[in-house]
Amino acid sequence: MKYLILIVIFGLFSCKSDNKKLDDLQQDEIKTELIENRTEIDTTSFMDFFENFIFDKRLQKSNKDNSIDYNSFSSKDFVAYLNSDTLSVFDETNFSDKQDLIIIDFKKTKNLKYKFEKINQKWMFSGSSAISINNLSEKKFVDFLIKFSKDSIYQKSHILFPLEDYSLDDDYQTISQKIEKEKWNHFNLVEEIESLLFLANIDSHNNFRNIYYRGNDNGILVKLTFKRVNNDWFLVKTEDYST
Repeated sequence: MKYLILIVIFGLFSCKSDNKKLDDLQQDEIKTELIENRTEIDTTSFMDFFENFIFDKRLQKSNKDNSIDYNSFSSKDFVAYLNSDTLSVFDETNFSDKQDLIIIDFKKTKNLKYKFEKINQKWMFSGSSAISINNLSEKKFVDFLIKFSKDSIYQKSHILFPLEDYSLDDDYQTISQKIEKEKWNHFNLVEEIESLLFLANIDSHNNFRNIYYRGNDNGILVKLTFKRVNNDWFLVKTEDYST
């Protein structure tokens, strides 16, 4: 009987040991998979890849790039993108196999260029570098945004009133209204968005710009459309389809 008890106890320890080895093996396999896929996402959509990149600290930290502020986007409710068209940057499909994306950080007054390339149909991060605001293709528009945000009088004078405004009602149907000048409330745009992202190959000659707020799985969806008139920029439409 004593030997039988010892055999049972030994068997239990053996099972626990085997289970522990199995758990360790599974964890090692998961770690290996994370390392192998640390900078890649199997997709042909650059913007899908980029959104995964900025909201996934694992992807960011795997690159060990000291210029990346790992909390810049992961802690935010949304990211603001700039595009040189009336559409959003997410509607673009003609991306080359190499993309440079500029990140302007208004809060920390610094600008970075992130480099990405597609290898074997997978987008990968390939490094970053600081860039002077004087070398930005969108310097004039960025200067306008800063003044538009901080100067309430200048802001009102650079909005085409009555301003077209679109939003959703309680039934998620689009409703529109015209906002008159006397009902406009000043807002600090650069303080609200904190940072602005745009592709380095943006078409600077296009007479439209839109700033597109894209939420991180929270339903935020906002677009501000600006139009260039006689070499000056004006806000011409606001849209808020957040749910």
